[in-house]
Amino acid sequence: MAKHHPDLIMCRKQPGIAIGRLCEKCDGKCVICDSYVRPCTLVRNYGSFQGRCVICGGVGISDAYYLL
Repeated sequence: MAKHHPDLIMCRKQPGIAIGRLCEKCDGKCVICDSYVRPCTLVRNYGSFQGRCVICGGVGISDAYYLL
């Protein structure tokens, strides 16, 4: 299992109004580090990725979360 990497930097753009989604293959992963442990902050997105998986671009079926 991947570990949360503190050296990765999150994009500091303004969050969108839509809730980020994940496809069946990526369901449960942290958007930044691919870890499956304790998701806690909801991902927000906007534009062309609305309703799509924020990791691979597939059809979104579940909400995406960040680990903190």
